[in-house]
Amino acid sequence: MFFDSGDSVSGYRIGRVTIDESFHTQSADENFYQYFCNDTLYSMTRTIYPDDVEFFKETVRSLGDDEVRHCMIRMKNMQDEYRWMIMKMSVNVQMLSHGTRLTDIVVKDAVELEKSTTGLENIIERFRFLMSVQEAVIFEYSSITNRFYVYSFDYNVNTVFLNEDFDYFRFHALSEGLIAESSRETFESFFESVKAGISRFSFELESGIISGGDQTAVQIFSGFSETDSDGNRVVLGLITAKKTVEDPLAAAGSAFEANLDPLTRLFNKKTVTNYARNHITSGENKSVTIAIIDIDDFKYINDTYGHLFGDDIICTAASVIKKETGSKGTAGRIGGDEFMVVLYDVPGEMEIRSILRAIRSNIGMLCAEKAEGLKITCSMGIARFPDDAPSYEQLFRTADKALYIAKEKGKDRYVIYNREKHGAVEETDSGAITTALSGDRRNTDKTEITGSLITGLTVDGNITVPEALKTIVPAFDIDRIRIYTGDDLKLTHSYPASENSESADYLMSDGYTDNFTPAGMFVMDNTDILEGRNPGAFARMKADGVKAAVQYICCDGIKGMISFELTRLFKKWPQMDVSFMNILGKVIFKKLQ
Repeated sequence: MFFDSGDSVSGYRIGRVTIDESFHTQSADENFYQYFCNDTLYSMTRTIYPDDVEFFKETVRSLGDDEVRHCMIRMKNMQDEYRWMIMKMSVNVQMLSHGTRLTDIVVKDAVELEKSTTGLENIIERFRFLMSVQEAVIFEYSSITNRFYVYSFDYNVNTVFLNEDFDYFRFHALSEGLIAESSRETFESFFESVKAGISRFSFELESGIISGGDQTAVQIFSGFSETDSDGNRVVLGLITAKKTVEDPLAAAGSAFEANLDPLTRLFNKKTVTNYARNHITSGENKSVTIAIIDIDDFKYINDTYGHLFGDDIICTAASVIKKETGSKGTAGRIGGDEFMVVLYDVPGEMEIRSILRAIRSNIGMLCAEKAEGLKITCSMGIARFPDDAPSYEQLFRTADKALYIAKEKGKDRYVIYNREKHGAVEETDSGAITTALSGDRRNTDKTEITGSLITGLTVDGNITVPEALKTIVPAFDIDRIRIYTGDDLKLTHSYPASENSESADYLMSDGYTDNFTPAGMFVMDNTDILEGRNPGAFARMKADGVKAAVQYICCDGIKGMISFELTRLFKKWPQMDVSFMNILGKVIFKKLQ
């Protein structure tokens, strides 16, 4: 191994997180989620020592757009221990260009940082030695400074070939003949790929960049876009000589290439499948978790933005998946926009969830930088050996069914298979997957009940609003429905009866109505999302014990709101339920007119 233990060198770096102006977590890496667990799923301030919260908020608010700032605050880990953390803060320049202000924060443990210095120095020394042996030339580009570096290591001596503004480098490379005439078009593609931060690329160029134009040679410029340890976007790569087919190193490289997906450089379907199957049949009696990941509505992305853009989205997703999987397993591309992650001997569900959260949030975050208004989500289905299935084939079918459930529930989520909750998975004679999913029956019931209520409330007129609420609560497995009407938004109907929240006056404060879609819907899987954003509504929800809610506002003829609420648990609302509630809200308010 290149170094003996990741713990000895990276224990100081807790992780990276991106927060919005309300201090809510927008994305983070797997290490950050795991260290702080659920405390940072919403407001990051929950982990900060109370006396340090205002200092933290003021530091974030006063951060300049092009400023990098360091500070120290105390933060609580999942063992409820407060530790001093060094924070490096900067504004996310990619999202700022789209009109959204987000703050990138790298969190490091101050005590562990000192302990790790020696280990890091050893790794750097080994890295330099390895690159010297490989005789590879390194290039590096920073989108923040627009500097382009080309350099190599000769043991402890650096040789710098270029250190220039990237735009000037392009001009002088073309004007001074550092690029052969036959490679000029390819060089332009290389330049644009680096500038755009394409996830992975490889170009074959005849150039004299290294020699300063004295002689040219055919070289391979391969690189990738990455987020460095400080949360900055950089492009790193190698310039290597083109190998002949007779070269034994090239032959070895070709053998390895056969295991890779050519677009993403992840393992291909055959290789990642064999990896999972071999661990399952190894007899070591250790857990194997597979997650099937699918980019939501990918056909729409291709049709709208083009296939080259779609390829970049796939590569971006692949880079996130590979990074967050890390040393805990491996990942591969098994279809057009479908990936599989195999985690080996990661038995704890909390750790698995941390990885999934990081993949989900960072794919969305990095892809949002690609185009204004772009929202990319993914769905995941997860199953575990030996708990969920005794063989690879059955495990894959189980994870695939969990993915299907995630899609059915509205996409943009992960579903970890649970036999008691999701039912048994069986293979039919045709090889299709079937399941005794109770939710299928419930959706049919909800459709019938919704239809009956619409008829009874409008056409027949034989159902009253209180009777409708009494029917909806058990049918949709919710705890309470409350209706507020009039200019003062007084509580006029509730089932079961509610003594609290006599009015919904919070609706008219803190910009709360901005949360609603043009169709008048606001879906809260967890009311903690209001913390720091809508303090009045957050306080009311906490006082009333509301954990999750779907709200519909009506401004057509009568001013009011209907709130479908859960007090027992948080919930990722199925899209079908939200659609039913939207229809029922409209019908109920029409009845009240």
